[in-house]
Amino acid sequence: MSILPNSTIATVWPRLTHERKYVAGAWHKAMLCHKQYGNAFVKIGITGSGQKPCYRVFYRIPEGAEEIYGSYCDMHDPLDNERAINTNWSEAAMSFDEVHALMLAKHPPKDI
Repeated sequence: MSILPNSTIATVWPRLTHERKYVAGAWHKAMLCHKQYGNAFVKIGITGSGQKPCYRVFYRIPEGAEEIYGSYCDMHDPLDNERAINTNWSEAAMSFDEVHALMLAKHPPKDI
C-alpha cells in the first residue's frame, strides 16, 4: 500500500512502526524550527509503505514561501540531501501546533 500524495503524520499514524518515537522526534525538530523562525510545518515522504516515512520540517517566510529547515529519516537523523526539491514529499503539511496536538491526543502526559 502506497502513501497518498496528500498524506500527513496524522493520516499515516495507524501504519507507523514506532508511532510515539516518530511523532516525538518530528515534534522536537519542528519545535526547534518554531523557536528559531516563529513557525514550523512538517511534511512526510510519500514513497514506501508509510511505516517509517522520512519527514521534512520547513517554515514560511513573511512572503509565504517555504524555507526548508531540515529533512530527516524516521530515526530523526538528517538525510544526505536535506534540501532536495522533488516530488517525494506530500502536498499536505501539519503545523507545529497540529503535530503537538496529535502527540498529546495519542499519548497524553501521565499524571505524576
